[in-house]
Amino acid sequence: MAITNGLNIGLSGLQAAQERFRTSADNVANVRSVAAPSVDGPTTDADGNPLFQPSRAVDQSVQGGGVRSTQQLVDPSAVQQFDPDAPDAGENGLVNRANVELDREVAEQITAQRQFEANLATIRAADELAESTLDILS
Repeated sequence: MAITNGLNIGLSGLQAAQERFRTSADNVANVRSVAAPSVDGPTTDADGNPLFQPSRAVDQSVQGGGVRSTQQLVDPSAVQQFDPDAPDAGENGLVNRANVELDREVAEQITAQRQFEANLATIRAADELAESTLDILS
């Protein structure tokens, strides 16, 4: 039924927007974390502590309508920064920090918010259509 398709499409869009925002928030929260040197490299340090790997949310169309959000690792995962006072600094004072650009993350979060709002409007419209249809049939 077309009405339920509209609801399902809107719900999948809400979930994709939520995943986009969550991924971006995770990147921002870990901007100063020790990062894995590369996507293919180790995911823990010598002491067994996990290394952060930043990611991006990628939306893909689903057959029959809707969208699904998946995560794709950022390559390279880390950028080297000079911080000789950091506890994880090497002999030359360089540390691996997550390859996160805060201005890009702000744009991602604004996009996720707008995506959420648009899909919420789709759900509201489908709900109103369903109510009108039921009123006509009764």
